[in-house]
Amino acid sequence: MRDLFTQLHRFKLILASLLLVGVGVALFILGDVLADYSLGWINRVPWGELGGVLVGGGVLSVWLDSFLSREQEALSDLRLRKLLSDQAPVMRDAVLDAFAANHDDLERVATDDTLDRIISNSLALRLNDDEFAAEIYRDIRDQVAVADERWEDATLSIDVNAVAGEAGDARGTPLFELSVRWEYTTVPHHTQRRFVALSDRDQYVSTIGNHDGTSAWYVKPNPAYKAGSKDTFELLTFTVDGENRPIHREASNKSQTYTADVGRDVIAAGEPVTIAYTYRTLTTQAGHLVFFDIEQPTRNLRVDFDYSNCGIASVSALDLVPSIRPTRIERTPKSLPHEAIRVHLDGWIFPRSGIAFVWTLTNERPSLPNGLRAARLGRRRG
Repeated sequence: MRDLFTQLHRFKLILASLLLVGVGVALFILGDVLADYSLGWINRVPWGELGGVLVGGGVLSVWLDSFLSREQEALSDLRLRKLLSDQAPVMRDAVLDAFAANHDDLERVATDDTLDRIISNSLALRLNDDEFAAEIYRDIRDQVAVADERWEDATLSIDVNAVAGEAGDARGTPLFELSVRWEYTTVPHHTQRRFVALSDRDQYVSTIGNHDGTSAWYVKPNPAYKAGSKDTFELLTFTVDGENRPIHREASNKSQTYTADVGRDVIAAGEPVTIAYTYRTLTTQAGHLVFFDIEQPTRNLRVDFDYSNCGIASVSALDLVPSIRPTRIERTPKSLPHEAIRVHLDGWIFPRSGIAFVWTLTNERPSLPNGLRAARLGRRRG
């Protein structure tokens, strides 16, 4: 487009020059013709001189434009750069003032689609791969942008205790009772928190993807317990900044829901608060696995798993968290009377991840021959 405007400018200049030359020649001819007649004051007009001026101006304008065109372009660029440099702070302040005065203008410019394209394009330049950058950004955006809360300095504590099967249960399924406590700091966005225990896998996946303040606990179908039973899952306490909140329970044969009121005043304040809740649940000892979801983007998580005197011989922690920061795992010394494992996850953790604990029962350890057992005991005593 710039070349087109330049050509148009040159064309108009040449056309104007030709017009001046043509008029100048016409005045030359007119002066010669009028010289043969006695027309009074008309003969006194210097038609030839006027024609010479016009012809000279037309030819000179083309030559000057051709001679000074580069200098004129350089001078125009210099003036524009100086203008932008001098007026940049003024224009910046004017734009910011306009956005501050009119939220609609800012919202119209900074749309979700515009921000997505800016971030994706910037990441593509950094990674030098458009498709790779777009997929990475979409994955992170879909995990984080839809999350309405962000948890910080979270603590997850799990205490494991062995229990017998239900009273009168002929099968006598060995069970573990888990006492689970979450504590974290956040700016809450839901007036109520709901906790659902269910055995339908599809419903469980749908519930954890709603982002409506509902926490789901999946109860694997088992004849020893039912998801709708209070003995299987029970929300014991729910506090906001140490203040207990009332809990309401609704149950059916296949599921149950606990609802705790966060408080409209807390939501209206929009300030960080400490939320803590405790629940207990059952799982089979022979399951050898328990998994805890990361529900919201969480920064700095500490997990304590205490399995003292419950029949567990050893525990392994599996953190399914993609992070460049190494996971720190600590175990209690053997000299202490209780057994526990502590996991530290530093930095941000995103949903669709979690941490699992896998155990081996004491009665599942292979038995040693008597001679070998006696030899080991003698070695220890020695």
